Amino acid sequence: MLQSGHVENLKKVSITLFPMWSLILNVLPSIAGSDISGAFAPISSLAIKRKLGHCKYHDCNFLFCKTTIFLCGGFFFENFHGESFTLTKLRFIILVNRIVQKGENSLHLLMLDKIQSTPAKICLGLTALVMFVYSLNFMFLADCYSIGGDGCFTLLNNKSTPGSDFFGNGAPETAFNGILMFGIFLSSMIILIEGPKGKWTTMIPVMIGLFAMTVAMWMDDTGVLDENTTPKYVVPVVLVLYAVSYFLMKDEGVNEGLSDYKPGIKVQDKFAMVALILLVLMGLFYSLRMIFTPDTVISEGFPSGEEWVAALGLDSSRALGQGVPSEVTVAVSGSLILVYTLWSALVLTNGASGQWSVMHPSLFAFISVTIGTYTGMLAGTARTVSDGNQMDALAGPLVMLLVAIAYFRLRSEGMEDGMTFQGEEVESAWFTNGLLTFALIMGALFAIVSIFWENVG
Repeated sequence: MLQSGHVENLKKVSITLFPMWSLILNVLPSIAGSDISGAFAPISSLAIKRKLGHCKYHDCNFLFCKTTIFLCGGFFFENFHGESFTLTKLRFIILVNRIVQKGENSLHLLMLDKIQSTPAKICLGLTALVMFVYSLNFMFLADCYSIGGDGCFTLLNNKSTPGSDFFGNGAPETAFNGILMFGIFLSSMIILIEGPKGKWTTMIPVMIGLFAMTVAMWMDDTGVLDENTTPKYVVPVVLVLYAVSYFLMKDEGVNEGLSDYKPGIKVQDKFAMVALILLVLMGLFYSLRMIFTPDTVISEGFPSGEEWVAALGLDSSRALGQGVPSEVTVAVSGSLILVYTLWSALVLTNGASGQWSVMHPSLFAFISVTIGTYTGMLAGTARTVSDGNQMDALAGPLVMLLVAIAYFRLRSEGMEDGMTFQGEEVESAWFTNGLLTFALIMGALFAIVSIFWENVG
């Protein structure tokens, strides 16, 4: 039996009577009730001290026990009593509201209701899932992937065997690709969770990168994909699914702002402008060379006459995944770098306002690249022998620094306008704390996988 007193505001309160049972009280407005101010002795002094005045009540009889909620201004007192006991708790109504709101947000998150089109939701969700699986495998299990899973743990492998020409080649480069894929996965999750409005700035660069990757794989004539043909089909399928989701979300505002886009330097802060220009120039230098002339990139990075390069071809090195990378691996790196380059170019030429959804994946990705590089140095798996290798090793931290400078300097120009998490607007400090937490977690994971866990060798 439920009895309610007069309540002015509509609230929803969850009361747990026993561990296995809960009751949702819909506190409805304009219900006649009684004034019980001072009627409940255990809380009367507290009520007087706080001058809360008139309190209203709600009673619920359940299994010979009774729960009474005394609503007093901004507080409520919960009195749970039976035949021989009485328990009283003071809580803040705002806390209950937050709990209820968090529950509703979690439900919305599971339903991904920021995207109205179910087919678009499915297509984008599938691309995110594929990106996540590949990125996770490449980031942490690239060495085992490159040796075909021979005597080690991996989710996926390149199906090479110890007698294969491509056995044990390019594990560090594959790990780098995995980190960049992880950033693209994060960008897809932002769209799924926060909605597609204005996200053409995210999606068009990704489609261009996936198209370049598809062409590079299908034009490869080295034979590396003859043993493992799966990527040749997975990448174009992901591209199609991603493109379909993009076109299905046109009615939901994914292209908002595209018709008004007029390229030009739209960033006012000089430090951020220089940082973004450097990011674009560096990105074009690396990505275009890797996509169009991967063989030249390999020959410059791994000169055939060097003893250390010859050592990479030994069975002992290849068994650890330290062999020279294939042209396909390098071309994939270039395609992924192109995505991040275009993201930086759009921030530079379209302005910083609301571009947090573009810059967050870049920040997370290159923080991970930096952590992965230095843990690789500690583990002895990073490429640091040649001048080219050393330049590449320094490029990752430099890019991270430039992205961070651009992001934090552009906060004053609206970089974080409309920044949300699960549909709720969040403050700058929330993201800063989240970024530091992410860095600590990734550092721990890379340290465990690279230094403490001998999965290979």
